[in-house]
Amino acid sequence: MPDNTIILLRPGSGKNILGLPLLLRAILACRQAGLETFYLIGSGSEEELRLVERVKKDRRVLPFSSDLHYFQAGSLSTEDKIKSQELFEWPGSFLLLDGEAIFDPLLLEDLNFFEPQEREIILFKSPADSIPDSTWSGLAVGSGKILPELLAGLLSIKEGENDLLRTLPPTALVSYQILPAGHFFLKVNSRQTEKEATRLLLNTARKPQDGFIAKHINRPISLFFSQRLVRLGASPSLLSFLNFLLGLAGAWLAAVGGGYWSFFLAGLCFELASIFDGCDGEVARLTYTTSDKGALSDVILDASSYVIFFSCLDLGLYRLRQDSSYLTLMFIFLLSAVWYYYNLARYTRNSGIGKKIFLVAKEIEARPEKEKKLSFIDKVAAKLAFAVRRDFFATLVFVLLAMKQAPILAYIISFGWLAESVYFHFYVQKKLVEQSA
Repeated sequence: MPDNTIILLRPGSGKNILGLPLLLRAILACRQAGLETFYLIGSGSEEELRLVERVKKDRRVLPFSSDLHYFQAGSLSTEDKIKSQELFEWPGSFLLLDGEAIFDPLLLEDLNFFEPQEREIILFKSPADSIPDSTWSGLAVGSGKILPELLAGLLSIKEGENDLLRTLPPTALVSYQILPAGHFFLKVNSRQTEKEATRLLLNTARKPQDGFIAKHINRPISLFFSQRLVRLGASPSLLSFLNFLLGLAGAWLAAVGGGYWSFFLAGLCFELASIFDGCDGEVARLTYTTSDKGALSDVILDASSYVIFFSCLDLGLYRLRQDSSYLTLMFIFLLSAVWYYYNLARYTRNSGIGKKIFLVAKEIEARPEKEKKLSFIDKVAAKLAFAVRRDFFATLVFVLLAMKQAPILAYIISFGWLAESVYFHFYVQKKLVEQSA
């Protein structure tokens, strides 16, 4: 990974894409990837100075704002240039970005595979790019050996010039590489590229572990709303809480026990809560506001929502039919839920997966591929692991309630959760013993 980042500011560096200026988005993406020091080189215009000041005061940047250095091209004296050479000298490599560019944050991880040789600078372009090898497309990785001379050239260019290649030291070794597959890098300099940049960024908010329903139904809907929520400045924590309230509304409708429409609307609220559950994470990823605290609160709110809803479903059926067997089902469910979440807390704490509880289902699903000797029960559990994904069971809940099958749903949930809790208890016991061995 390059050690430091140089960003060449452009007139469009302050353009907002999904709520963040291009410059701020680039800095946050680089910081997330592990780059620590940033050198911003611009024209010194009032608009540009306001942008830099705004970025430095952003709450996501404040903790490392002292690592942001701004230089005005063409304004350094000879003495300042000498000082800047001392400041910029380092033995590693550097990342060079165009300030009007937007890119896949995961692209920076793949740049690790490109280690420039001494005095080499690697310029990247996309496979479909018609830009000839004599032009810079906006992304480069270079050797720290050429940096002092390169910066002296960059800091001497006149306003309006943007041809990087003219500032390269004569001794620099220039090479060209195709952008790593599966990633995007786009200069946002027109209305069309703005739309394309928005589309590409929204796709980065998706999760690779999404199931079929989440991928093809839930995620497109949640991304539609997340795009607008980002522009409104909604925080992920607020969205998590509002989604929890939607789940509580569904639980209340189920507990009323008012008949078909009561259960139907409860199921609809539960399904909508499943769809909108993606918004808080999408907004957090798009705005670089993810945190361990936020992830933990999201997990707790989701778990609480499930327990309250299914308990209220049993209570509503009891009130509707005056059948005490539904109270028994509620007791079985609550006991199973407590047992399951107790084991889940043990496992996440000791396995190192932290708040990423979705990895548990992925582990169980992948067992047949990784372990040759599995019992029949383990094989069945691997096949049915998809059923614990929220997108699947929320849709199942809605469909059964819409089909007037609330009693059947109550039995499926109670005994299904009991079976899952029993299996998961022994699964966790086995895994923890393996880890301690």
